[in-house]
Amino acid sequence: MGDLGSAVPPGPSASRRLRSWRPPPAVRTVVVLGAATLIWVAVDAGLDPFFGNPPDDRLGHALRAVLTAVLAVPLVVLGRRHLDARPWAGLALTPLRGGGLRSLLSGAAFWLGAAAVGTAVTIAAGGATIAVVDIDAQALLLALYLPVLVVLFEALPEELIFRGYLYRNLADRFTRWTAVTGQAALFTVWGTVLGAAGSVDRVLLFFSFSLALGALRVVAGSVWAPIGFHLAFQWVAQYLGAPDGAFAVDGRGTLDVVAMWLFPIALGTVVLVIAGARRGVRWSERDPDGPVPVPATS
Repeated sequence: MGDLGSAVPPGPSASRRLRSWRPPPAVRTVVVLGAATLIWVAVDAGLDPFFGNPPDDRLGHALRAVLTAVLAVPLVVLGRRHLDARPWAGLALTPLRGGGLRSLLSGAAFWLGAAAVGTAVTIAAGGATIAVVDIDAQALLLALYLPVLVVLFEALPEELIFRGYLYRNLADRFTRWTAVTGQAALFTVWGTVLGAAGSVDRVLLFFSFSLALGALRVVAGSVWAPIGFHLAFQWVAQYLGAPDGAFAVDGRGTLDVVAMWLFPIALGTVVLVIAGARRGVRWSERDPDGPVPVPATS
C-alpha cells in the first residue's frame, strides 16, 4: 500500500504557494513582448498582399487597427491572469466612468497644450507655416474617424502592453525611474525590430516618447493618461500629414522637432518628473504589485 500522506489534499499554505507561483519576470517579459511582436508582424504580413499602408489605404488602416486591438488586448488580459497571477486593477486601467475618462483627457490636454506652445514658437520664428487648404466633408470625416483608428491601432494596445503590463512587472522589482527607463528601452527595441525605428532620429523619438509616457503613467497613476497623450500626438501628426486633410504645412521637419517633440516630449518629461516629485512620487523607490488573491476555502 502506498503512503496515505501522498493522497491527502494539500493544506491551505501549500495551495497558496501553488497559486502564487508564477514565471520569473524575465520570462513573463519575453513571452508578452514576443507575442506582441508576432501580433504586429502577423497583422502586417496578413494584410500587406491585399491592402496598402496608411494613410494611402484607409480601409487597410481600419482593418489593421481592429485586428491589432482584438489580438493585443486579450494578450495582456491572458498575461495578467496566467503569467502574473495578479488582479487586473494592478495595471491602473480604471473604468472610464471611474476616473479613466478624466485621466484620458488630461493626458491629451498635456500634449496638446505643450504642442500648441511649440507650434506658436515655431510659426513666430518663421520655422513653419500652417494653412487651411479645404475644409470639405472628407477632411471633416477624417478628423472624426482618425482618432478611433489611432486608439485601436496604437494608443490602446501599445500603452496597455508597455506602460501597463511591462511597467507593472518592472516596477514590482525595480525603482520607478528604472522601470520607466526599462519600458522605454523595450519599446525602442520593439520599434526597431518592427522597422518603425530604423534611423537614429526615430530611435531617439521612440525612446524619449516612451520616457514621457512612462513618467506620465507614474504621475497620473493611470494608463489612461498616456493613452490620451499618445492619442493626441498621433492624431495631430497623422492629420497634418494626410493628403486628404484640411491643412497644408510648410516646414514640417521643424514643426515636428519643436512643436511635437521638444515641448511636449523632451521638456514635458522634465516637467512630469519635477511635478511628480512635488506631489510625493518617490522615483527612487519601487512601485510594488499587489499580492496574489487567494480564493476563500470552505
